[in-house]
Amino acid sequence: MGTREDLLKLAVEIGPRGACTEGEGRAADYIRERFEERGLETSVQEFRTITTYSYLYVIYLCAAIACGVLSYWFPYFVAPAAVIIAALFALDLETFPLLSRLLPHRESRNVIGEIPAEGGEVRLVVVAHYDSARAALSFHPKMVKNFRMSLSMMIWSVFAVAALALSNLIIRAITGSPNFWVWVAALVFSAYLLVPLALMLHREAAMDYTPGANDNASGVVAMLALVDKMSEPESRLPGVMFVATGAEEVGTVGMTEFLKANGDRVKDALIVNLDNLGAGHLCYIDCEGMLLPHRSSPVLLWLSWLVTKKKNFPIWQAPYRLLSTDATPALARGYSAMSVMAFDDEGGLPNWHWQSDTVDNIDMENIEVARGFVWNLVKKLDL
Repeated sequence: MGTREDLLKLAVEIGPRGACTEGEGRAADYIRERFEERGLETSVQEFRTITTYSYLYVIYLCAAIACGVLSYWFPYFVAPAAVIIAALFALDLETFPLLSRLLPHRESRNVIGEIPAEGGEVRLVVVAHYDSARAALSFHPKMVKNFRMSLSMMIWSVFAVAALALSNLIIRAITGSPNFWVWVAALVFSAYLLVPLALMLHREAAMDYTPGANDNASGVVAMLALVDKMSEPESRLPGVMFVATGAEEVGTVGMTEFLKANGDRVKDALIVNLDNLGAGHLCYIDCEGMLLPHRSSPVLLWLSWLVTKKKNFPIWQAPYRLLSTDATPALARGYSAMSVMAFDDEGGLPNWHWQSDTVDNIDMENIEVARGFVWNLVKKLDL
C-alpha cells in the first residue's frame, strides 16, 4: 500500500472522521490493519470522550457572560463563581479538563503499534491523530487569518470578567457599594463573548465534518510511510511506538488518555507529533500552546537543526500558538515532544477546518519530505 493509496482511503473512501463517528471507527480499523500487516505489536486503547468542544465552550461562555451581567448586584456570589469558571477554562486550555467530565461521553480509540525492544523500553513515539474536525465560521478563509487574535480575545475576556467581578467584590466590601464603571467594563467583555458563543452554536447547528485530508490524514499517512520503512528487516528499529490518536479535535483527548495509560513506559521517550503536513512550508515546532507557551524538547530541536543542516531539508523552525496539537498535552505534562507541521505564506494552516480540506489540495511531496525528515531524525537517535 502506497502513501497516495493511504491518503485516498482515509480522506476519500472513508471521508469525514468526526470523533466517535462511524468514519472515525472505520479509520481506526484501517490503521490497525496496516500496523498488523507490517508485523507491529498492535493494540487498541478504547476510552470515553465528549464528541465536540462546542458545548463545553458554550457552558464557559454563558457562565462568564452571566457573571459579568450579575456582578453588580450579587458580587459576593458571582465573583467566586467567575474565578472558578476562569480557572476551569484555563485548565481546559492547558489540556487538563475537569468540566468536560460532566458532559455526555461516547467511545473513541487509539491505535497503537510497536516495534518492541528486548527490554521493553520505548525510546521514540510517533503520533498522528486520525479524526477530522467539524467546520466553523471562525475557520472561514476570510476569517481564519485573524484566528489567533480572536482566540486571544475570547480567552482574555473570560479572565477579564473574573478579574472585574472580583474587583467589584473588593470595592463593595470596602465602600459598601460596587463601582458602576467596573461593572460597565465587565459588560463590555461579556458582550464580546456573545460573538464566539454564536459561532459555537452555529457550528453545531449548521456545519459538517471536513474530509480531513490535510488535518490529519496527511500526518497519518506520513506515519504509515515511516511504519513501512522502519519495519523492513534491514532498517528495523526496536523501541519505537506508533500511536494514531482518536478524538484529538475535541480537546486532544486521545493523546491525554494515551499518556494516562502509558506514561510510565514513555516517560523517557522522545515524542514526535505529525499534524497538517500536506500543504505549505514544512516546519518543526519550537513552541506551542493555546494559553501558556510550551517549549519543545531541546533534544529534538537540536537534532532537527542538525538534520536540516546536513541533509538540506526544506524545513524551518517556527512557533505554533493556535489550537492544541497532540504534542501539547505531552509538553504540558513534562514529556519530551515536538510537532512537525506545515504553514501557508501567512503562517496559517492551509484549508484548516474547512470543507476545502480535500485530497486535491494535498502536495504529496510535502508528505514524502516530512517522512524523510523524521526518518533521518530517528537515525540520529541511534536506536
